[in-house]
Amino acid sequence: MNIDPKINEQAAAVERIHFVKTDRKLNPKKTNPFLYLPGKIPILISAPHSVRHLRHKQIKSSDEFTGSLVYLLQQVTDCHALSVTKFYGGDPNFDDPCIYKDTIKDIARKHKIKMVLDIHGAKREHDFDIDLGTMQGKSLLGREQICVWFKNKLLEEGLTAISSNFFTVVQQNTVTRFVAEKLKIPSMQLEINRKYRSPHQNGSDYFLLFRALAQAIILLDDQLI
Repeated sequence: MNIDPKINEQAAAVERIHFVKTDRKLNPKKTNPFLYLPGKIPILISAPHSVRHLRHKQIKSSDEFTGSLVYLLQQVTDCHALSVTKFYGGDPNFDDPCIYKDTIKDIARKHKIKMVLDIHGAKREHDFDIDLGTMQGKSLLGREQICVWFKNKLLEEGLTAISSNFFTVVQQNTVTRFVAEKLKIPSMQLEINRKYRSPHQNGSDYFLLFRALAQAIILLDDQLI
């Protein structure tokens, strides 16, 4: 797999163009707040917190560079990608009902999606590189080997601290829970340390992360067929 060594510069450009951080709310009935990029392999990667969102009437900050990460991973792996590009007054990883989750449902049914990876950002202070949230294995729907494949590939590619279920995705109306329980599709929430989400400041770590995730997505595609 050929990955541009300047992928970090591309990430900064994509983030600047598509994922503007603003508190100005738009009406989702008039303007589509989501960006969907279709692919050929039956894996969907999602970035529901790629811009600011609203929970309990409070504006929450974005998970910076998760939107551009999903965007560029789609270009390299040819998976499907969905992200939020505009502040519309909801929280896709909390709301029920939820227009973002409805969009995932439509994509999953139309394209026969076999796996969903929901990507989020964690603070730099955490002692993990990536945390894999699986509802204690429940979101994998009996296919726990998926997490083993994914984790081993990340380790093989150079990420050294992979934790499991540091963040709960069981009680809240998360995308991971929705996909597993409502759509009956294996799903996993990825919490990525800020250290690896700073392409403009730490290009080498971003490149390592990007390559590891791309390789893991391709591996999943091979194994899930």
